[in-house]
Amino acid sequence: MDRESAAIRTSIARWLGAAIEAVEPARLTALALASDSPGPHTIIAIGKAAPAMCRGAAEALGEIEGICISATESDVPPGIDLMVGDHPVPGEASYRAGRRALEVATSARGSLIVLVSGGGSSLCEWPRPGVDHAYLSEVNRNLIMSGCPIQETNLVRGHLSALKCGGLARAARGEVSTYVLSDVAGANPGIVASGPTLPMDEDWVKVRDILERIGMEIPKSVLRAIQSPSRPIEYGRIQVVGDGKTAANALVAEATSEGFVAQVASDWLTGELSSAVDRLFDTARRGVTVAAGETSLSVGEPGRGGRNTHAALLASSHLAGTGAVFAAFATDGVDGSSGAAGALVDGDTLDRGGDPTASIEAFDSATYLESTGDLIVMSPTGTNVADLWVLWRP
Repeated sequence: MDRESAAIRTSIARWLGAAIEAVEPARLTALALASDSPGPHTIIAIGKAAPAMCRGAAEALGEIEGICISATESDVPPGIDLMVGDHPVPGEASYRAGRRALEVATSARGSLIVLVSGGGSSLCEWPRPGVDHAYLSEVNRNLIMSGCPIQETNLVRGHLSALKCGGLARAARGEVSTYVLSDVAGANPGIVASGPTLPMDEDWVKVRDILERIGMEIPKSVLRAIQSPSRPIEYGRIQVVGDGKTAANALVAEATSEGFVAQVASDWLTGELSSAVDRLFDTARRGVTVAAGETSLSVGEPGRGGRNTHAALLASSHLAGTGAVFAAFATDGVDGSSGAAGALVDGDTLDRGGDPTASIEAFDSATYLESTGDLIVMSPTGTNVADLWVLWRP
């Protein structure tokens, strides 16, 4: 690795830190709620950033009560009950949390403020009548393994859930306000965590087709559930407090302040992963290019890895002999089963590890990149705005 590439690797690691700081949930939530009316306020926070969003709500509003459903144990303000759900597939902890969330919505005093962030689809769940827990969990597992786009995945989840697709708002008796830290390309608030307070397009035929495509049998009780239209809802204030472009813009600002030519890619990261890698390398100019979003990856028998380590290993073949550097990073600090947040690779990565083909085919990218010293390892960040990819070309 030449001296310039080594220096860029160090810079990119620093820029990623600035990107994470820009989407710190407590600060963004406190700013969004600063002008909210006096209480009482009931809070339901769902997602990987839920504890921090609760702390921001308490900073802005003072005394609050309610529930926080998160992926990990974390500090929450007085008056907020913490529940830890299951991720990435809902389990019994998720169903307990979902049932409790519906109870809190029904009994809320004053305004109900719902704080939504990525990961909430699995952390908090309750099935529609006719759908049992085991079936719903299996559907979620198959959706993840199939590499379905997030829009299709959450369409199915919404049709099988009593909580999603506006279900939480239907349970509430009073005014509902929703604040979203978005992990979905395009910042569509109705997709994040499968839209617990927001309506989603209903298309039971498409849901049936997706279920069949991912190998699920459809019992009559499930077919009736997905065909049942949802009661219309009136939803109140909706605000996206931050998303992947917020983080990408912060990274570009940091790079620019250090004298680099840097830009955010015009398109979101979407679609099939390998095609997205090729697209970025085909379109990126010299300097620093940052892309934000979430791609899809159809996984066979999985090894150890995630979307970002897989993308980084694929990118390594584009980098060989170029002097360029590429990073792929999960903003929540957890990239699939990799045990890392992602990876930072350069033109010498393949020289350090040999032929990556077998690792790519076995979805074992993290094992390969651990051997080359290219993994980005860190603790969970407490935020979640999907993935950031950074390409530097000399």
